[in-house]
Amino acid sequence: MPAMLKGYIDRVWNYGFAYGSSKLHHQKVLWLSLAGASPEHLEKRQYDKMISHFLNVSLANYAGIPNSKVEFLYETLDGKPEHTENLLTQAYNLGLGFAEN
Repeated sequence: MPAMLKGYIDRVWNYGFAYGSSKLHHQKVLWLSLAGASPEHLEKRQYDKMISHFLNVSLANYAGIPNSKVEFLYETLDGKPEHTENLLTQAYNLGLGFAEN
C-alpha cells in the first residue's frame, strides 16, 4: 500500500479506537484497491490474494468488522479519459451495490 495510506492506518486505526478494548462499530467495509497493472500481473505472484488477505483479515477483521470485501480497479495508470471514466463508473457501481447489500 502507498506510504501515505500506511501512515494513516498506523495513526488512526490504533489501539483503543479500532482494536483492543474498543473496536470500530462498522459492520462492513468495501476496499477499492487501485492497481496500475493488469489482473494477470497481480495474479502471477498472488499479489491480489496477499492484498485481499491483509485488508480483510489484518485490518477489517482485527478491528471487528465482520463483512469485508476487496475489489480491484486495474490498469489505473492508463491516462485515456474513457478508461478513467470506466474506472469511476466501476467504483461507483461497486460502492452502490455493496451499500445495498
